Amino acid sequence: MLPKPYILFQFISFCSLLSHLSAGIHYCFISSRLIKIPFYILNLNGKSQLYKNLNQIWYTRLVRRIVSLSVRSPLRLITLRLVNFNITIPSNSGCVIAICHTPWKRLLVQWCLQNNFSLIIAGGRWTKQRGTIQRQALGITDLRCIVNYLKQNGRIVITCDIFNNLNNCPVSFLGKHQNVSLLPARLARIAGVPLITAIPVLRKGKIHFDGGPQFDLNKLNSDSTDVMQQIVSFLETEIKNDPSIWLTTYHQNFA
Repeated sequence: MLPKPYILFQFISFCSLLSHLSAGIHYCFISSRLIKIPFYILNLNGKSQLYKNLNQIWYTRLVRRIVSLSVRSPLRLITLRLVNFNITIPSNSGCVIAICHTPWKRLLVQWCLQNNFSLIIAGGRWTKQRGTIQRQALGITDLRCIVNYLKQNGRIVITCDIFNNLNNCPVSFLGKHQNVSLLPARLARIAGVPLITAIPVLRKGKIHFDGGPQFDLNKLNSDSTDVMQQIVSFLETEIKNDPSIWLTTYHQNFA
């Protein structure tokens, strides 16, 4: 049996202390108007909530660095125990799990590998073992393989906050008009499997995957556009409640 991750918890506790200092400095720079941040971090619940949002963002940034290092070290298996996937998924069917661009991508990939949990739809070139669970969903052949995998009770994880220059699913997201990709809903509809939304949240030193809206085949067949609108609206609400759940570099597009 693996030992309890006391070392990791000590590092994570230190991150909590350090995040208060970092957030305080960040707050001073913002109050002095020396730097700019996205409006949803500043104006969500009034300026009284600014420090709280900044503290959670810095806490996530620091813990992410610790996790990123430890998951590639002898502490890998212990680190994976930080993941708490508490979402009910179908046992007799495949499913599409839609998530946002999360700071915990590296951890999620390693967790999926360790538990033989799912394929992950993602761009870029993954190397070595990670590449065995990556699919890019580019081209008819790749898409056909993904659909067949879902029909055979497989699971895939795909980001739902992918925006493009088309005009087939216009949405309003964080104060901007965007066109969101229909791929998550379309893959689920074609394969005849449910679409499930998940949000990874750092809470009490662990990364919890909390559930969001779920859509069965009837809903997917009736209006895929409405499905994606509901997912994006849910994501927007979650980001406003806790901006740290969203990948930091992605904030720049919505400043």
